[in-house]
Amino acid sequence: MKNIKNIIKAFGLATFVGVTVTSCDLDLLPLNEVVLENYWTNRDDVDNVLRSCYTGMESSAWMERAIVWGEVRSDNVTSGSTANTTINYINKGNLKQTNAYCDWSSFYNVINRCNTVIYYAPQVAEKDPNFTSSDLAVTIAEAKTIRALNYFYLIRAFKNVPFTFSPSIDDTQNYRLPASSFENILDSLILDLEGCKDNAPRAYFERTKNSGRVTRAAIYALLADLYLWRASDANRAKSLQEEDYRKCVQCCDWVLNYKYDEYMTDKYGDLNRAMDSYVLTNYGYPLLAEKSASGGSSNAPQAYNSIFVTGNSFESLYELTYSESVNDIHNTAVGYMYGSNNDKSQHIQWLSANENLMETVIPNSAKTYSETTLFPVTTDYRSLTSFRYVNSGSFAILKYVTTRFQGDASDFGVSTATSWAAGTASANNQKRSSHNYAINWIFYRLSEVMLMRAEAEINLANLLGGSATPAEPESNGVKARRIRQDGAMLSTATELYDDAFNLILAVYMRSNPNAQSGKDTEYRPVRTNYNLYEDFVTLLENERQREFLFEGKRYFDLVRRARREGNTSHFAAAVASKYGEASRSVVIKMAMMDFMYMPYAEHELDVNPSLSQNPAYAEDEDIVKN
Repeated sequence: MKNIKNIIKAFGLATFVGVTVTSCDLDLLPLNEVVLENYWTNRDDVDNVLRSCYTGMESSAWMERAIVWGEVRSDNVTSGSTANTTINYINKGNLKQTNAYCDWSSFYNVINRCNTVIYYAPQVAEKDPNFTSSDLAVTIAEAKTIRALNYFYLIRAFKNVPFTFSPSIDDTQNYRLPASSFENILDSLILDLEGCKDNAPRAYFERTKNSGRVTRAAIYALLADLYLWRASDANRAKSLQEEDYRKCVQCCDWVLNYKYDEYMTDKYGDLNRAMDSYVLTNYGYPLLAEKSASGGSSNAPQAYNSIFVTGNSFESLYELTYSESVNDIHNTAVGYMYGSNNDKSQHIQWLSANENLMETVIPNSAKTYSETTLFPVTTDYRSLTSFRYVNSGSFAILKYVTTRFQGDASDFGVSTATSWAAGTASANNQKRSSHNYAINWIFYRLSEVMLMRAEAEINLANLLGGSATPAEPESNGVKARRIRQDGAMLSTATELYDDAFNLILAVYMRSNPNAQSGKDTEYRPVRTNYNLYEDFVTLLENERQREFLFEGKRYFDLVRRARREGNTSHFAAAVASKYGEASRSVVIKMAMMDFMYMPYAEHELDVNPSLSQNPAYAEDEDIVKN
């Protein structure tokens, strides 16, 4: 008979990661010594533990690591004015196994909660007639998706990690496991989600749940990402790469068609007027407009406000949803990382935007678009909604932590000028305070699915070996999207390159409404300028960096490209730009592929003899031990 200790273990951290459970959802459990079997009796028990999977991800420990692993190690950020030693070490390339952000316990905590739900939910379905077979299928799909997302973070950050689908519920179980390979874990996650992807609901009655909970679109978006990563492997057979890229395209198509149908249905009656009609008409995708056609004060970045301020927007597919209620969990991790005030009205800013993201003056006097800088023109709203340029000092991050952008485009600084003005953001655009940390964190949104599809098409075209030169260039070298269910309809390299360009340009033009008129074609990419595979790789990577600044994507994008190319040349060149004087020694070490990944935490190695340190950090381990 299992006692309350094992109940706690069932909600806490699997013991193979070697961390003592100190914080669990014990409020969900009775305080007397009730046996574990007596807890799992009805649907409410299952729902409570499933909710704890979300609260586990909402914790500061989990959120900080999502940002550190995917963003802080990238070339997007440097240390902010109040950065602690732990952050500074990472930004200087001095990452060791003693760094607190090597601790992965918050992710395994969530994984074990998911494993527990998946283990016990079928037994509850046999006991509770109100917990139907369809309810069970939805629950299992949701738990498996959350579990897959957490494992996906772990393998992108650490590469090879301990892996199990079994919950920690029995003292006789041995969870001090060796690390499974990145490739085997990725295979398992894909197989697992393929088996449940159509069991999740298409939509919920409550609108915010359509992105705040797992839906079918969320699973397809995650699956597309998993296929993209599996295809991006220089050691994988070309035929298997091609198969995975096509699978990625098909998953993206499911989402894109679903969102297009949702727009056309518009059951809430507010989508048509919020859409960018130019992008929809010319490129075929329903993206929210930054600039209203009505002009005036409504020219403020509306899409930004909807996606990152209000949250749970039409474009969002899956995001952590925080509440403003005093008694609920607040996203202080994002507030402190990107800059806000704590409960003592003290300014906290652990990170700043890297000054290399923007040139002070447009390098090209003709103001034409080029790939030489991330923001080659001043018409891009993202250059001003993401961070604030100043003449001196650090670049303050605005994305997520700004309460709301107000004023029209001229107040906002979006123009066709040859340089950016210092301090362009309006005084009305304030950072969130300690009492307003209801900052949702987005995992997937519509523009990412579009760019994942474009990336898959570009690399699929390269595998086919055809020409990247457009066969029938139109005025902008693109064709409006065809409504289709199967990406395999595009069979030639030229068709794939053309469609990829169409997807990228759609995302770009939404953020550049001043470039939408025919006379301003110099502010946009032109299809005839992209005639090589390498041209498209650069175009895609730059657009992803612009679109997802500070969203925890950039570092993983660089790692994925390195895996695809089989070397760290591009990765090292990009990341080394932030290290200053330390860059030479860091670049030498970055020649190792394993250096892209985090070291295992020292305490994990101490308690789990089955783990062997990442070879790139093995020397650090020896130094610590000696």
